[in-house]
Amino acid sequence: MDLSHCSLNSITVRAATLPELVDLAAEHGFGGVGLWRDSYADTGAAKAARRITEAGLRVTSVCRGGMFPQPTPRERARAHEDNLRAIDEAHALRADCLVLVCGPAHDRDLAGARARIEEGVAGLLDHAAEAGVPLAVEPMHPMMAADRSAITSLAEAVDLVERLGSPWAGLAVDTYHVWWDVALPRLMARAGSSIRTVQLADWVLPIHGQLSSRGMPGEGHIDMPGFVELSRGVGYDGLVEVEVLSDHWWSQPPALVARAAARALAAIADPAASAD
Repeated sequence: MDLSHCSLNSITVRAATLPELVDLAAEHGFGGVGLWRDSYADTGAAKAARRITEAGLRVTSVCRGGMFPQPTPRERARAHEDNLRAIDEAHALRADCLVLVCGPAHDRDLAGARARIEEGVAGLLDHAAEAGVPLAVEPMHPMMAADRSAITSLAEAVDLVERLGSPWAGLAVDTYHVWWDVALPRLMARAGSSIRTVQLADWVLPIHGQLSSRGMPGEGHIDMPGFVELSRGVGYDGLVEVEVLSDHWWSQPPALVARAAARALAAIADPAASAD
């Protein structure tokens, strides 16, 4: 891929400060950066936005909002307020979307958690519309149902977005979470224009930690060129993020990690290049 069609997510180079992240992205020719909220917590969203814009980059996603199921009304209210703040931060950063990691069930009640998630996203839509920030529900791999999200398949996420019926409710599609699905082509076609961000990380073995065992694109078992081609084919024309949560790569210097990410992405064919 042409790296101007790609985005370097802050979690991939977790040890980098925001200025270092921006410099690394610009140095390698990335078109943007994805930001976890801790990456700009010290500088603030407004100052971070200026730094990113001055470097000729854009913000492709902010991670995260969500965590809607909570055990008490007070905690649900606290989560809602934090989600409103996340939307405001994404607005200040002029981000393409706010990613929603929707949250797990409490007391083993998956059906109740999914209902709370739908209510929670619906309760943010007016604020998202006022701020001009699309919300992107991220379906997670089923192994994360107990601690990250009760939305554990692309089918569930597409159904949810269709029920919400708002242009401000969309999807974040990450290879690591959805690559295994036999219905992936059909579900991606259904998702279509509701896809707000596409994120790449590879499935490498052995899995030593469900959150932080990911690989650079091309290191593992996922057909990355096929996934990018599928995403482009259903209409996604935004930047493609490299978002690699990896104990291995986090142990390396950020400059080395950014270089590895750039090389991995450059090796992937992108149909968007022929459209330029």
